[in-house]
Amino acid sequence: MKALGLIETKGTLAAVEAADAMVKAADVTLVEKTRVGGGLVTITVTGDVAAVQAAVDAGVAAVERIAASSLAAKLVIPRPHEELEILFTPKGPGGKTDPGVRDEEEPEAEDAAVREVVEEVVEEVEDVEESPHPALPEKLDRQTLDSIIEKYGIAEGMAMADGLKVTALRTLAREYGELKISGREVSKANKQLLLEELKSYYEARND
Repeated sequence: MKALGLIETKGTLAAVEAADAMVKAADVTLVEKTRVGGGLVTITVTGDVAAVQAAVDAGVAAVERIAASSLAAKLVIPRPHEELEILFTPKGPGGKTDPGVRDEEEPEAEDAAVREVVEEVVEEVEDVEESPHPALPEKLDRQTLDSIIEKYGIAEGMAMADGLKVTALRTLAREYGELKISGREVSKANKQLLLEELKSYYEARND
C-alpha cells in the first residue's frame, strides 16, 4: 500500500481548501473525506511518500492561511500496514466493499472515489446544519480577508468579518487607508458601519 496523508480540520471550508491544495501540490490521489463529528473533517490522500509529504505540507499551509485554528491535526504514514488497506478500499453500491474491484480497475475506481469525495464536500458546504463560517479567527488581517474574498466572494468575506468582535474589526479597518473613515472615526465606529465601509471598498475595487 502507498503512503497515506491525512489532514483534520475544524469545519468544511478549511477541508475543501486543504483537499484542493493537496491534489494540486503533488501527484496524489484523494481517497476520502471523513466527517468525524463536532465539526471535524478529515481529508485522506495516498501516493508516493515524497508526494504525500508535499501534499500534506501544502494542505496545512492552505488551511493556516484561512485560520491557524482551523487545523486540528496532520499525519503522514510512509509505509502503512497492509491491513489498513481495508479502511480505504473503494466502496460499491450501498457503501459496502465492492468484491468486483480488481487491480486492473484501480484507476477507474480511484476516479470514482475522487468524484464521490468532491460531491460530498460540496454538499456539506451547503449543509444548513453546519455553520457556513467555521473556525473564525479572533484576528483577521487584510491579507487574509483579501484572499478569502478573492476565492469565495465578498459575501463570504463580509460574513467572516461579521463574526469578529468590534475591537478586532476596528483593528482590521485601520489597515485600509482607502476607507472613508479613519483615525478616531474608526475607534468610535460600530460594527455595522465598519462592515459597510469594508463592503463598499471591496465592491468599488471589483467594479
